[in-house]
Amino acid sequence: MIRIGVLSSLIVVLLSTTIVPKVEAQMVITGTVKSKGGQPLPGLALLEKGEIHNNGWDRGARVDAQGRFRIEVASAGAYGLHVYSSGYIYAPQAIKVEAGKTLELQIVLVPELTRANTPVIAKVGFFPWEARQGKLTFVKADVADPNGDLGPQVLAFNAATGRVYAMDPPTRVRSLKANYPNGVYQLAVDTATSPINPRDWHFVVADHQCNTSDILSFPHEPKPQQVIR
Repeated sequence: MIRIGVLSSLIVVLLSTTIVPKVEAQMVITGTVKSKGGQPLPGLALLEKGEIHNNGWDRGARVDAQGRFRIEVASAGAYGLHVYSSGYIYAPQAIKVEAGKTLELQIVLVPELTRANTPVIAKVGFFPWEARQGKLTFVKADVADPNGDLGPQVLAFNAATGRVYAMDPPTRVRSLKANYPNGVYQLAVDTATSPINPRDWHFVVADHQCNTSDILSFPHEPKPQQVIR
């Protein structure tokens, strides 16, 4: 009886001291994107982590045909949200995500009155580096701005992983506020474990005046840019 009593006490102690893993609540940014007339707009919603306009790109999501998007983030804090839709001036805004909560946003975009000032993505390509046996692939985009005032937002988004990347300019730029050059921008992607699928990649460019290129998605064939009426 004494042994049974001792064993029972041990079981109670073990059960009371068992550590239950803490389940972290998800932190999510969701939203809708519409025109001023209330029309849902598809596009991209891309995040900078930290202070807005720091060019420290983190995660993103496609905005669906109903104008909805959803982005899960790993930590609370400040983010810069940038929303793009072809033919519209992009909308940047500083946001704050609270721990364990969902942030719901309503985004309204205004159409570009003219496309004469719009940056253009002329061509996109994917180039495995032969010296690394395909373990590294360069993603390249030929970009031009008619007014020569490109900003650092020459962006590539991998929808499969949710990652956003700022592509490297053809020549070094000393300040994020400087005008970035026209030319071929590139991004080195580690493809040692997973090859690139071009269908997953989307590209967008904005200048310092918030003029925005059309979003270029697979098959990455540019079309004439249209003014939204």
